[in-house]
Amino acid sequence: MKYLNKTIICSLIALLLFNACSKDDNGGAQSATLNAVFSLSVEEALVGETIKFTNQSTGTVNSALWDFGDGTTATTNNPAHTFSKLGNYTVSLTVKNDSQEKSTSKEIVISLSETISGRQALLEKLNGLNGKMLVCAHRGLMDDAPENSLKAIQDAIDKNMAMVEIDVRQTKDGELVVMHDATIDRTTNGAGKVSDYLLAELQQFNLYKSNGVLSTEKIPTLNQALELARGNVYIDLDIDKRTAFNKVHPLVKQYGMVSQVLFCSSELSEIKEMVKVDNVLALPIVRNNNFSEYASLNLSIVQFNVDNDAVAQSIQNKNWKIFRLAYVNTNTTPTNDNYGQLNEIIDLKGSVVQTDHPLEIKSKLQSLNLNN
Repeated sequence: MKYLNKTIICSLIALLLFNACSKDDNGGAQSATLNAVFSLSVEEALVGETIKFTNQSTGTVNSALWDFGDGTTATTNNPAHTFSKLGNYTVSLTVKNDSQEKSTSKEIVISLSETISGRQALLEKLNGLNGKMLVCAHRGLMDDAPENSLKAIQDAIDKNMAMVEIDVRQTKDGELVVMHDATIDRTTNGAGKVSDYLLAELQQFNLYKSNGVLSTEKIPTLNQALELARGNVYIDLDIDKRTAFNKVHPLVKQYGMVSQVLFCSSELSEIKEMVKVDNVLALPIVRNNNFSEYASLNLSIVQFNVDNDAVAQSIQNKNWKIFRLAYVNTNTTPTNDNYGQLNEIIDLKGSVVQTDHPLEIKSKLQSLNLNN
């Protein structure tokens, strides 16, 4: 009987131990609640830069599957990965055990480097002009292309223009497109506000050339414009009362173009935000009555389009570069004006002239040995 009691007791203990080791999700060491958790060495990286991922999941993990969002996966616990193209990628981790499966994800931003082979930063270029001048093609080179089109940018590049000016607006779904007007009525075969259209809807329309001929060109995205311009031409990015700086800057940064761009605005609040950000070249519009608003800001260049000797002298005393318009949105041309507007900029020792006649202005400056 003694032995029988011992046998029963041992059996009961064994049964209790078995139950303790095979509890459901509400308890038990083997099947403790599984949680998918991971960390990464950086949340913003450059194309080609190695990123380390660490699996920090809790609970019993029998397998791990990483999806890097670029078509590649890994099953090691702590993988390293490099991305070959810029973009915003969603990286996910799925962990499993015998009874559970959990997933989590994080977004990582992959950018291009600000270092562009054979290309100076714009500020470095401006500081090295030594009295010469850059020509900026207003809305691109429009002789045979619609304004603010990819062809207008490409034509400017092909003609060795130093800079192009483009305008940026936001669509209904928050995408950035290159368009001057609030509506598409004047420049396309469509009608309505840019902000009332989804990006995909805008792609049904074509852009008009300045002579009224409908082209095959579509409204470009800012992504497309940056990709085309990178390493080929500087940009005057006009966001004035169209798009917020904090919306545009991250995309410019992702393309490695911050040091290649002027951010133009007449809004003091926007300019104050710009000057706080590393490598950003803010381009405020200085007029007769607002110089004092900008006097205390850390600026390198200003747009100055008025005739005011006192303000001009104040700008020069600040050692600010002068950016000025000539023959923009007017019937006056360099020829019928005998280059009067250009001569004013030369007298001001201007650094950049923005114009609707970039080829003619460039040629004239070259004849004077003033074009860089």
